[in-house]
Amino acid sequence: MILAELLKIPFLLESKVICGFQGLGRTVCSVNMMDAPDIIDFVKPDELLITTAYALKDHPEELVALIPELSAAGCVGLGIKKRFWSAIPQEAIAVANEVGFPLIELPLNVSLGDLINQAIDAILDKHTDTLRNALQSHRQFSSLILKGEGIPEIVRDLAGLLDSPAILLDQRLNLISASSHFRKQAYQHLLPKIRELASQLPNEDRTSVCCLADAAPGTLNYVAAHPIMTYQPQGFLLTLQQSVELQQLPVMIMEQAANVISFELLKKQAVKERSRRYKNDLFMDIVNGFITSEQELIHRGKRYGLFEKLPSLCIVIQQDDDLGRREFALPPSEEQQLSKREELYEVLKEAFLSRGHSFVLFNNKDQFVLILSISGGKTAPVHAERMLREQLTEISDNLYHREKISVSFGVGNPIDRLTDIPVTYKEAVEAWETAHNSKKRRFVQFYHVKKLTDLLRMLPLEELKKYYNDTFKELNRLDEKERRELMRTLIAYHDNNCQIAETAKQLFVHRNTVVYRLEKCEQLTGRKIRNTSDNLRFKVAYLMEELIDAD
Repeated sequence: MILAELLKIPFLLESKVICGFQGLGRTVCSVNMMDAPDIIDFVKPDELLITTAYALKDHPEELVALIPELSAAGCVGLGIKKRFWSAIPQEAIAVANEVGFPLIELPLNVSLGDLINQAIDAILDKHTDTLRNALQSHRQFSSLILKGEGIPEIVRDLAGLLDSPAILLDQRLNLISASSHFRKQAYQHLLPKIRELASQLPNEDRTSVCCLADAAPGTLNYVAAHPIMTYQPQGFLLTLQQSVELQQLPVMIMEQAANVISFELLKKQAVKERSRRYKNDLFMDIVNGFITSEQELIHRGKRYGLFEKLPSLCIVIQQDDDLGRREFALPPSEEQQLSKREELYEVLKEAFLSRGHSFVLFNNKDQFVLILSISGGKTAPVHAERMLREQLTEISDNLYHREKISVSFGVGNPIDRLTDIPVTYKEAVEAWETAHNSKKRRFVQFYHVKKLTDLLRMLPLEELKKYYNDTFKELNRLDEKERRELMRTLIAYHDNNCQIAETAKQLFVHRNTVVYRLEKCEQLTGRKIRNTSDNLRFKVAYLMEELIDAD
């Protein structure tokens, strides 16, 4: 209870504030009696002390020394019954005014015991009223949900109860709902400033107040903000107010509104997650080739935007390894991982929508898959690929600089039939893995190997075997273990653009071991490892080995 309000109860009406008037706005939580100067060790914050000053009647200097200590300890003020003093010492009044500590002259016709009882009763009554009003507000907000209303109606009623503009922002500071005040031009101009303030607020479960400078209409120059929390931060509920002080009842009403909003968001999130899970399961079955009927693909996929008449391709999107995280740092919790996946999903969805793309986006754990509808035939023109690469690079850069999220893209080849989605998905995964294994980050990797493989398939199998054997010669005659070790080194060397150090890192061996193995490969094949034409021959032979083994 505010001290100035407490002094209005019947037993304190005849009290007189002598000094320290600037402290009358302090909150009183309890009242206690002082009968000795050593009370300082027992004073609680927000406590009002009353005394007859009997222990100080012959030593007024002790009162002068005690006042700053009481103020520093959080004591609200000191009520003195002048039975043993004709007047409160001027030195004490001067010190009390200096620290803003109220000294109150109590009426002589009321006992200290009665004063304490009446004061505590008043405080408890005020607290009970506050709790009753908070409970009533919670019932009011909950009844809106039970009636089928939603978050906008909660924000509306909150503004009505507090007689103050109210607004709800999500975690990305987008406007979810606002009271009718923000239909006025004057309040609409405040939205950027409110968002700027909200961006600096901590995600702590408490109400805080920030100054809105001089931008608010009238005297509403402060913003009270309460975070909305589920299993992850969901944004902020904010109201405009006249004072930097937080009053108990408005805070409790805001808390009740925030709790009901949190439960409503949690319910919506559960529904969305269940729907998303059905979607993820369906499209994982599609990309893995478990659904082979085109009619079934069309029937089940059209509700998610899967079009049968448009050429499509798959893009695999995955967040790069967090190289900045220290080895001994604790791994993120399941809730934190879910929160990050949800955030990345929404950011990716917004990025592709803003560029006018028609797509289906789903995820399998940390991997996101985009089935993108494109214009043109099965073989996309070079300029179309270039445009897509530029757009994906732009999305990657924006995510990195704005959201501090590093992602990479693997892109498959276009397909005309929905039943070929598993093909373009496999290509996208392979493209992503190829670049990822080369220790690249924030890359856009297209799958192109398939075109050369298709050309090789047109050659007779015997010609492929002859070319393959002629390429590796004596290397093919080694025992299987040694041959496999040398071939693995040779392939890794070419995959890493002929870099010795990167090859050694990938194989987890010393660089001298790589040099020794490559020199041995040169001796056995009769070809120069660093020769451009021989390098090309090796790479073509690797592709031929896949075709020969498959046969």
